[in-house]
Amino acid sequence: MRPAEGTALAGGRYVFERHLGSGGMASVWLARDRSLDRAVAIKLMADTLADDERWLKRFEREARAAAALSHPHIVKVFDFGVEEHRPYLVMAHVPGGSLRDRLRDGGTLPEPAGLARELLSALGHVHAAGIVHRDVKPGNILLDEHDRSQLTDFGIARPQDADTMTQTGMVMGTMRYLAPEVAHGDPATEGSDLYSAGGVLREVAGDDAPGALHGLIEALLEPDPQRRPSSAEDALALLDGDATTRVMRPMAGTSERPARRADTRERGADALQRLDDLIRRPWFPAVAGILAVLALAVIVIALAGGGDGGPAEGAAATPAPAPAPLEQQLRGLDRVIDAAASR
Repeated sequence: MRPAEGTALAGGRYVFERHLGSGGMASVWLARDRSLDRAVAIKLMADTLADDERWLKRFEREARAAAALSHPHIVKVFDFGVEEHRPYLVMAHVPGGSLRDRLRDGGTLPEPAGLARELLSALGHVHAAGIVHRDVKPGNILLDEHDRSQLTDFGIARPQDADTMTQTGMVMGTMRYLAPEVAHGDPATEGSDLYSAGGVLREVAGDDAPGALHGLIEALLEPDPQRRPSSAEDALALLDGDATTRVMRPMAGTSERPARRADTRERGADALQRLDDLIRRPWFPAVAGILAVLALAVIVIALAGGGDGGPAEGAAATPAPAPAPLEQQLRGLDRVIDAAASR
């Protein structure tokens, strides 16, 4: 049964004014907060789920997860309570409707690149809090009167370390925007949220997205999760034309990423400490002078061999050697320090 207009919650503080819509587990109402004299949106648990303990736990988790977030492009949660065994969530009212409504009704759509920045910024904040949204889609992106977007509906979001409540074989999320690995039964991740964001942006931008935005969408919709941007921040860098992020993405996407980065940082720090100790030795200035002379001689010979700076007539140009991998560079630095220290 749907509550009638004029129904009050929380001792009369919130009064329902107009029904805004319904989903699989809740209905949403425009209401008036009498204490603060402002419009709010209230999400009320559906009657059919009111006695389901599993769904009640999910609803409470939504309230706690969403209330902990504070970001200009995430719908703010104000309050949470239970009225006659039915939990409700009190949120900021975003008057422009959802992106789904705009797409369905042919309304004005937000500028795609701006939407990309807002959505990725919101997801970056969500992921930094240890939360995977799990259902990024146009229906969960609300627009204000200036077409600025706000991400909402954490009803199926959960902290990454929480016990899963998904039954075997049950896949949450909307299939049209669902990452392939999640559709096949793998757990949702930050990467699958990014894939869903790519699906939303593709629908808004169409086939005429300009270069950087087109490249971003293609990267987000990469079927292999290891080849997607490793974070929302990396995705934003792609949109801004940061080629470094694109080059680093395959390595950053590996499952060994945190451990490998930590190990490399430790080795680099150790090498720098050893080099610092070496520099402090009394005989180092003399050795450093010899090394500087040798380096200068190498540069002079290289310049002399180049003549006017180009290859000799008829000779094939020799490509510049590619930089060695970081691990190889660290090993080389270790050898140089060991050789100098043994003098």
